[in-house]
Amino acid sequence: MTVGDETGQSARDGGQSAPRRDLTYFLLGPALLCFAIAALYHFTPWPTPVAAQAANFAWVVTGGYLAVGALGAALSSQVGTPSAPDIRDQRAWLQIILWSLAAGVASGAVDIAIGDLTPWGAQIEAIDRSQGYTWANVALPWSIPHYFHASVLSECAFRLAAVVIPAWLIGRLLLKGRFEAAVFWSFGVLAAFIEPLEKAIMLRRLPFVDLPPLDLTVSIEGVAAQILYAFMLRRFGWPAPILMRFGYYLLVRVFTPYLYPPASEIFPGPH
Repeated sequence: MTVGDETGQSARDGGQSAPRRDLTYFLLGPALLCFAIAALYHFTPWPTPVAAQAANFAWVVTGGYLAVGALGAALSSQVGTPSAPDIRDQRAWLQIILWSLAAGVASGAVDIAIGDLTPWGAQIEAIDRSQGYTWANVALPWSIPHYFHASVLSECAFRLAAVVIPAWLIGRLLLKGRFEAAVFWSFGVLAAFIEPLEKAIMLRRLPFVDLPPLDLTVSIEGVAAQILYAFMLRRFGWPAPILMRFGYYLLVRVFTPYLYPPASEIFPGPH
């Protein structure tokens, strides 16, 4: 059974099983793993580049993100995205995993190319060092659970909370299912600006306002990447953006940083 077949089955059974299945899979999958990773961090904390990353492992913070993520996962099949396939449907899950990880790696490769082949990477490192930061990536083996936890929490915020929940409130409750695709993509595009705007504020700039050409290009690329996350959600369901972000982190944050000189800010671990 394919993802589309599973969605069709959910429609035929009145949509009653899909929300329960999505909620159950989210709680027993990403949510349970995130709580286990938070427990691991409390038992043996690893160095993080900034205090905010360590704060994300607090029970209240992890639980808060996962609560809105669980709600978003449960509602996701009601806004035009596929429900998660049955756990026994290995073919459908393999399709989701491969496409999502590949999309994340491709997005990460673009970011690496921009950082290495343009002055952008040096510019960001100079700003970080001026603020006292000398390293940016968690070292192995802790980087794998660290960035999986970050992947889940990020997509709980940027897709499940910022796209699915308002799309359900407006599209399902207010518009009674009319203009489903338009409602989804309205919030999908709006949410695509959140993370680039957040990064721009950290750099004390606003996107698209008096930016040099390179900075403007990077901002546009960042928004386009976020729209790709929304597309993966729309095409494959809520597991896809989580896996896509994890694929991005595996390339950009976990493995590729070891190819840089140890003195580089990108090289993992405190230095």
